[in-house]
Amino acid sequence: MSSPISTPPSSGSSTPPGGFLVTLRASVHAALLAGFTLGIVDAIVVSSSKGIRFSVGAWLGCIAGGVAMYVLIWLGLMLLASPIVHLGFRHTSLGVRSRHAFAMAAGMAIFLELYWWSRPYVFYGQPATSPERLFATLIMFVASWACGALVARSFASRGKAFRACYEFTAWGLLVLGCGYLLLGPSGPGLRGEIKPRTKEMPNVLLVIVDALRADVIGAYGNERVKTPVMDSLAESGVIFENAQVQAPYTWTSFGSILTGKYPRRHGLMKMKPGVVMAPNVTLAWHLKNALIEGGVESEPENRLGPDDYASGTFMTGTLSHGTGLMRGFDVYFEALVGHELVDIEQPWSVYRSDLLYSIFKNKITQRFDSGLVVTTARDWLREHDGRRFLSMVHLYSTHTPYDPEPEFREMYVDPDYDGPVNSFYAEHRTALEAWDLGKVDEKGNRIGYDATEADRRQIQNLYYGGVTQADAAIGDVLDELRRTGALDNTLVIITSDHGEELGDHGLWEHNWMYETNLRVPLIMCWPEGLSQGVRVEALVESVDIVPTICDLLQVELPQDTIDVERGKVDGRSLIPLVEATRVGDLAVTESWTRFAYAENGRYLSIRDGEWKLIVCRDGLDLETFTEDSLETSGRDRRPRLFNLVQDPNEVKDLWQTAELQAQNQTQGIRLLDALRGWANSMPIPISHVAQSARDHEDSELFTALGYADMLEEDEHHSESEETPKESPGDAE
Repeated sequence: MSSPISTPPSSGSSTPPGGFLVTLRASVHAALLAGFTLGIVDAIVVSSSKGIRFSVGAWLGCIAGGVAMYVLIWLGLMLLASPIVHLGFRHTSLGVRSRHAFAMAAGMAIFLELYWWSRPYVFYGQPATSPERLFATLIMFVASWACGALVARSFASRGKAFRACYEFTAWGLLVLGCGYLLLGPSGPGLRGEIKPRTKEMPNVLLVIVDALRADVIGAYGNERVKTPVMDSLAESGVIFENAQVQAPYTWTSFGSILTGKYPRRHGLMKMKPGVVMAPNVTLAWHLKNALIEGGVESEPENRLGPDDYASGTFMTGTLSHGTGLMRGFDVYFEALVGHELVDIEQPWSVYRSDLLYSIFKNKITQRFDSGLVVTTARDWLREHDGRRFLSMVHLYSTHTPYDPEPEFREMYVDPDYDGPVNSFYAEHRTALEAWDLGKVDEKGNRIGYDATEADRRQIQNLYYGGVTQADAAIGDVLDELRRTGALDNTLVIITSDHGEELGDHGLWEHNWMYETNLRVPLIMCWPEGLSQGVRVEALVESVDIVPTICDLLQVELPQDTIDVERGKVDGRSLIPLVEATRVGDLAVTESWTRFAYAENGRYLSIRDGEWKLIVCRDGLDLETFTEDSLETSGRDRRPRLFNLVQDPNEVKDLWQTAELQAQNQTQGIRLLDALRGWANSMPIPISHVAQSARDHEDSELFTALGYADMLEEDEHHSESEETPKESPGDAE
């Protein structure tokens, strides 16, 4: 095959220029070369960064499929651009037009690569429409166009043998790639098909609304914030008044929700790029081989099979498949990363998700559909109509940035507010805290922002808008199940990974040990299998969710025969508690749970129905806490003690009172002994929990708020060892 691109003809050439059809041929040829080149570049990037995850044959098929997709995309772009090529070069030969068309196509490809991979370094954090980013984009565009011209000229100057080989390979991969894409699998296959052993089991929909406090929901007593969907679920199901998370930040809390284990049993105690939870039996993994209650292990029909439940997870923020939390899910969607719906068993689906065109497509789609997570979840649920499924939907509108959609913003924000807070990002929290800490710059000038009461109300109102937006998103998902008729036989669980501080203690966001962070909503509804209108007051925990689901599905709890101690499930089914509450069995409800536990990188907390204790984890080494600890070296590790009945907002620390009353001291020591026993029972030693930079930052703030005597630098880990769990500008 002879290449249209050639070296410039001599001045004596009399080759006729030809019409628009010649330009179209040049554009098609340019699309082939540019698409093939970009497909190979992306293949190298993906293979080097992710490794070859399938057989060599499948991987080569994916590369061919990637080349085919890029050629087709660039073909569409070049056909649109062909009038421009024709207008500028209609009097030139086919070779010259092809060279200029290739320069244009290569320039576009270089620009997209340059723009995408330079984001972390070029005015990072600035909006794409800011003057700085726009100017940088213009510079990149001009530079890319120039590079495209150099690439086209270099290719044209190559020998005919090289050009022919290059183009032959491009055509070959295009044909193979199109065949691979056309013949590849599509649809859910056998997953979720109802079988005799799953016929009586429900579907499971787990909705986790990030950073959602319990007290902002109507069903929990809030009269201002509108949450009709969650309120309706509570009325037709079960609401748990006092549900506690096991950690006040996302990854660790999700670990407990999805495994039924406390943090120092499942092991995911850090939020940091590259950190992966050790293999644990997650809920999704368990539903691939769970033993049915009363079944004989040796009988295959007594176990769930890998395809009995189709499972999909739809995620926002830094929650991702790469954390290890999503082990066992068949498909996943990652909004922040930009991955489209990925089927882990289909090589092309996995490979495609890392291609630049796929990420761009996903990101652009999110610009036009801010609820793409819900849209994708609904599409997946529709595809699995009439099948058994487990679906987890992670919503994010209650997490910073507080920037709800206009229809929800207008429901709460004061139209007369004229302050600077139009949305609330993590960096705004930093500015508020810097002012509260009294920080100064090099010249001694106060830095940060002194928020007015109007500013604080604005921040809270923005958060409330996010709550109602999340409620509406839940309604959209339920509407899809209602439309397909699956809702009545679906166990719907609504909860959160942690709450949020809204200035309650002079603090913002999360990773705090107050009830604003640890008490979350927990609502369960299954019309065909759960009681309706039950309000459970007993103390429950996130680790109870997996055992409760197993109980309702009538399967045994997860087990780990390799590491029995790490494999234990700490939670227990809440169904006996629900039934006891329904019939008023006080013997069960009043003795249900003595304590609930939580921890982060620096603190641990324990609470019962009335009292709560927060202690620096190093403080557990102290044998006693007496009145003398107020004046001695033990003071820096002194606990905080609250009576939640008399002081539900946790504003009066009873441990810090000048007169350490005997009753308070007795209660504090009681909780401290129980906390020590629990902490020492965990298989991962407490000394293995590293602090993050955010923990050290929090230490400064606690100092400013009068808690300096509680804080101590970690003697095992330096601040530089770990990036912040939730640094300004990072999503969580």
